[in-house]
Amino acid sequence: MGTSSWLQSQPPWLWWVVAGCTLLVIGAVVSRMIWQRKVGWKRPRNNLNWVDDCAELPHFEMAEDGNAFTLKNMRNFTWRTTKDKDIDWGDFTASIDDLVHIWFILDHFHSIKGMAHTMITFEFKDGRFITASFEARRQKGERYHPWTGLWREFELYLAWADERDLLGLRTNARGNDVYLFETEALPHKREGMLRKMIERTNELHDHPEFYNTLGKTCSTSIIREINRVTPGRVPFSWRALFPGHIDRLALKRGLLKDKGGLEATKAAAAVTEKAVIVGLGEKDTNHFSVGIRKKNDD
Repeated sequence: MGTSSWLQSQPPWLWWVVAGCTLLVIGAVVSRMIWQRKVGWKRPRNNLNWVDDCAELPHFEMAEDGNAFTLKNMRNFTWRTTKDKDIDWGDFTASIDDLVHIWFILDHFHSIKGMAHTMITFEFKDGRFITASFEARRQKGERYHPWTGLWREFELYLAWADERDLLGLRTNARGNDVYLFETEALPHKREGMLRKMIERTNELHDHPEFYNTLGKTCSTSIIREINRVTPGRVPFSWRALFPGHIDRLALKRGLLKDKGGLEATKAAAAVTEKAVIVGLGEKDTNHFSVGIRKKNDD
């Protein structure tokens, strides 16, 4: 039987399958070409004209004992409004041995509940706090949007700052609903998390990476470090992409201190009203951090 005769003898559905596969291949090739032309050529950089709040790149210098450290370029802004601020960058020196607690922050910045920002705070014996926040590093003139965050538009930035800066911006300047959760972690796990965050900070300082709305965000980046400390501790969940719901997952996985169920735990963690009442306090004090941790009946 000749080739033409064999082709003519095939059922019609086979032609549709062949045509569909051909279109898929062509579509994949065209998509790849568009990606390479529009996005693939981009390389992450640290030496661009950044907006004020991510202008400096933090990094850690470790002492010979492997525990004492100095955080360079810690942000310590005073935000009166989102546009009116005092710019200040400084150093923070402490020891991993003095770490006593980790706090988890959830910032509901949008009316859509699933859209939220997550951060973590490290508390030390002397009553000092430093907060870490994975963010999209923006150049001057750029505005963040989840769609553009898919296409290598922003570098991944790990901000370190005083709580009166990173939380105060959201509670007092923006008026967002912010929650400060107590976490459950054994001492060696707390220390492990801080070490991993130190390593990650220095990695991004030396080798910039792109932010990605699906793969490298505030929540997915924190989860990555948790799972580096304890593999499999936080399984992949859709809540990582919609972090406004991630408190439910964190409580279920035993990462948060349970205050009597999700609603009670969240009510105890609400800090925006407290922050407004207590005020930001003076720079280089823990007035703000202590104030937002007071119980409602204090």
